[in-house]
Amino acid sequence: MVGATADPVYEGKTDNNDDNVTVEGSSNAWTQTAHGREPAASDEPQDRYVRTDARACATLSDIDTIEAIATAPGACPDGTNDVEIIPACDGIWLDALWVQRAAADGTYGDAEQLSDDQCITPADVAAAARREFRTMKIPTPEATLQGRPPMVVNVHYPAYTAAEAQEQQVELLSVPVVIRAEPTQFEWDFDDPHSPGGGSLVTTEPGRPWSAGDPTPDRSWVGHTYSRLGTPGMDDGTDVDEQGNVFRSGVTVSLTTTWQGRFRVQGTSTWTDIPDTITTTSTTEPTTVTEARTRLVCDDLALGATC
Repeated sequence: MVGATADPVYEGKTDNNDDNVTVEGSSNAWTQTAHGREPAASDEPQDRYVRTDARACATLSDIDTIEAIATAPGACPDGTNDVEIIPACDGIWLDALWVQRAAADGTYGDAEQLSDDQCITPADVAAAARREFRTMKIPTPEATLQGRPPMVVNVHYPAYTAAEAQEQQVELLSVPVVIRAEPTQFEWDFDDPHSPGGGSLVTTEPGRPWSAGDPTPDRSWVGHTYSRLGTPGMDDGTDVDEQGNVFRSGVTVSLTTTWQGRFRVQGTSTWTDIPDTITTTSTTEPTTVTEARTRLVCDDLALGATC
C-alpha cells in the first residue's frame, strides 16, 4: 500500500445538497511495510493514501448543516461548532480513507474520498492475523531432564520446560492487533527405545522441577524412568565399563512444543482463536544412563573389615 505521511495537511468543505466533499492536501509518498511506514522505493509518482479523522464544522451541532470538513479541533470558523463524526461501533473503527492520484508529470490531483469511517470486527482482520501468526518468531523454550549424570536406571527423573505465552503487537489493515502464541501441548522424546512403553510422552502440562522438601518424584510427575539400556555390542551406544556396569551414552532428550495462535483487536478484551499452530523443538545435552548394581563388601563405612 502506498500512502501519505502520518501528519498530512487536509482542508475542504462539503455540499449538503449532493453529499460531495472537496478536500485538498499535501504530503510525502510512503509505503506501508511490515515494519511500518517507509519512503517509497520507486522514483515514480505514487498515489497518496491517508486515513483522517473527519470533523464537521456545523451550526448548532446540527449535522445537517455542515459547512466544512476540518482535520483538527479548533479549525472551524467563528459561528460554527467543531463536531467529530464518529460511527456507531461497538469496538473500534477506521477513519475515512482518502487518495490523491499521481499524474505522469509528478503532480497530484484533488483528494478523493474512497470510504467512510468503518467499524472493525475481529472477522475483518482474521486472515491478516493468521498470516502474521505463521511468521511469528517464538523463542525456543529450554527443555530439562532433572538429574545429575550419570543417570541411573529405575529412577524417575522429572522433566520440565519454562514455556510461556508470547505476544506480539502489530498493525494489520491499519488496525492495532495483539497476536498471541500459547503453549498447549508438550511432546517429549526421551531417547529410550529399550524400556517397555517406549520413550515418548505427550502432555498438556509443562512439568516442574523437584525441590528439597518435595516428595520423591514418581510416575505421576512429568518425567521418565529408564529401565533397560540395551545389549552391549549389539545396541548402539550401549557398552560395559571396567567394573562390569552396563551403560548407555549419548542419550539426548528432545521436546516439541505446540503453540496455539490467538489474536485480539487492541482496545477490546475478546480473544479470537487462529486455526493454526506453530511448533518449536528443544534438545538437551547428551547424557549417560547406567546401572546401579548391588555388591556385597567386607568393609564398613569406616573402611573397617567385617568379614
